Amino acid sequence: MKARFPFKNYISKINLKNTSISIKLNVIISLIMILSLSVSIIYSFNVVLGILIEQVKEATVQVTRQTTLNMQLKLEELDQLAQDLSRNDEIAGLVTNLNNAEDELVKVGYDSKIKTILTDYANRNGEKINAVLLVSNNYSNSMSGQQGVKTTVDISKVESIKSFFDSKENSRWYDPYMQDLDILQDSTGMGGYVVTLAKGIFSSTSLKSQGKLFFYLNYNNLAKVLQNVNMSYDGRIYIIGNNGNIIVNPKERGHFGMDVNSVSQEDKERLLYIDEDMFKRIKSEKDGAFTGELYGKEVLVTFSTIDVINGTMLGWTVVTVTEVDKITENVSNVAFQAIIIGIICLILGILFTWIINRDITKNIKILVNRMEEVSKGNLSIDYIADERKDEIGKLSRGFARMMKSLNSLLISIKSASDITVDASSNVSAKIQQTYASIQETNAILETVRDKSRQQGIIVKDGREKILSTQNEINKAKDTMKNVDNVISKSKDISEDNKNAVGLLNEMSRNVNTAMIEISQRTKDLITTSTEITRFTKKIKEISEQTKLIALNSAIESAKLGAEGRSFHLLSEEARTLAAKTKELSGNIEYIIQNLINKIYDTHQDVIKLREVVENGEDSVQNITDSFDKNIAFLNEVTRHVSDIQHVFLSIDSFVQDIVTTIEYISTSSESNLQDISDVSVAMSEQMKSQESLLEETVNLLNLSQELKKKAQEIN
Repeated sequence: MKARFPFKNYISKINLKNTSISIKLNVIISLIMILSLSVSIIYSFNVVLGILIEQVKEATVQVTRQTTLNMQLKLEELDQLAQDLSRNDEIAGLVTNLNNAEDELVKVGYDSKIKTILTDYANRNGEKINAVLLVSNNYSNSMSGQQGVKTTVDISKVESIKSFFDSKENSRWYDPYMQDLDILQDSTGMGGYVVTLAKGIFSSTSLKSQGKLFFYLNYNNLAKVLQNVNMSYDGRIYIIGNNGNIIVNPKERGHFGMDVNSVSQEDKERLLYIDEDMFKRIKSEKDGAFTGELYGKEVLVTFSTIDVINGTMLGWTVVTVTEVDKITENVSNVAFQAIIIGIICLILGILFTWIINRDITKNIKILVNRMEEVSKGNLSIDYIADERKDEIGKLSRGFARMMKSLNSLLISIKSASDITVDASSNVSAKIQQTYASIQETNAILETVRDKSRQQGIIVKDGREKILSTQNEINKAKDTMKNVDNVISKSKDISEDNKNAVGLLNEMSRNVNTAMIEISQRTKDLITTSTEITRFTKKIKEISEQTKLIALNSAIESAKLGAEGRSFHLLSEEARTLAAKTKELSGNIEYIIQNLINKIYDTHQDVIKLREVVENGEDSVQNITDSFDKNIAFLNEVTRHVSDIQHVFLSIDSFVQDIVTTIEYISTSSESNLQDISDVSVAMSEQMKSQESLLEETVNLLNLSQELKKKAQEIN
């Protein structure tokens, strides 16, 4: 801590108690004014700077976006011009014929026609396009204007042309690059770096490219977009390509196409070219704005990127860079003027504060001198209050009134001290009498406490006996409850048995009824069987007659000889059928006779069973009567048990009342003991208070005598 705050020792040596109030007030007010003014100026300055920078940022972002839009429109216009020529059926037809021609004179003729079309196109669009180069698929070339490619150049090995053919693309934008095509009579202004747009040649009837068109764009046409931009606060605007090379900078035409890193440090700082970190940042976003440090200066950077032109990748970014110091320069001047004005106001404030403090401290010093006289015991000084209406005047008048009150108070104290001495003596005597009375009361309370304790012991013994009796009653109640439960279960069992016997009685009646029905049915079966026997006898008679008829038929068929053979067979079958019918009738008769015997036996068994059932009905009725008598007896027992339970409930209620009474007596005894203890404690406290009061009375008496002496000394 000592190492971190070395000035703490110096602060402890400053003794503010010995410093004049006027100096303190002047210093405090001055510090407050300085701090308030400084904070307000700094805060206002920062707020204004923030607002100004934000406004400039918004305005610059709008300028950047508008410039980006203008450049995009111009590039789209150039792309459309190139698109129209690349889709020209006449050009496509001539290039197709040039690719297919084998005779050199024919090729020259096609080349001349193509060159005428290209030259006418370049002349019409001279402000936008410097030159147009056509390269067929077999690398024959034609160029607009009077110039042409040198014969020593192998067009298939020119990097800018070869890369487009190899890419198989139909359209491409080239960032500015060093011209790699050697041209005769170059009057196009293409020397050095060039901006190129390449298009594939297609006819309306073919999807295959017939060749490539290379449009070398006019730099001035592109530069006009940025030259017309008015950048405030001496800001810089330029376009950076996808590879970090400079596309357009209206402040320095000579940097066209150069890589930013290849520019000298002096030119970088002069033209405010962004560094590598800023370049990565603007390429990671579509557009935006930010502030950062560039070459030791705080700058505001805004950017907006043109990614695509009509479906073809571009990647150019419009960048503006403005120094923040130039934005805030006017505000800094205003702030400096505000500080000067503030310092002047501070000096005037300190001067006025010193005058006011001098007026205040002058009168306070007079009051301090009078108070020092009073502190020495001089209350007879003659003090006249100042006729002022401010707080100092009120303080003076208050001091004068205090002097008068002190003199009156001294007289009152003197008389009060005499009265206090007499009163203290009387109070001391009364306290001694009260002390003796309290001791007698404590003795009586001790006797009452002993009797209450004995009463509590007796009540406790009675309570234990009553509780024992209550436990026995509870056991008897539980026993009666068990008896009641047993009787209830017996009644339930008797009722169930009675119901079961009733069901058995009902079942016997049903069986008796069924026996009667079975007896009747057996009689019906015997009658039916007799009828069946009568029918079988008739069937036997019929079979005998059939047998006689068959015999007669056999005799007659024998008489007929061969003609009666079939009739003879029929008579044989009839005799066989008659024999089988007779045999079957005999079996049926035997079966029916056995059935009649069994039915008769069954009928006899049913008669015997019916007698048994009738005897069972009488027994069941006797059992039912017995169960009814048993249930009546159990109901009588239940009634007596209920009466006994009511008696136990009355006894339990009476015992509960006794327990409650004993508990009340016990609680009252304990409460009495507690009250006696509380009273005893209170009496002890009162004795201590009386002793303390006696001691304080003695002190008051001594103090009154001392006060009387001091009052006499003051007088």
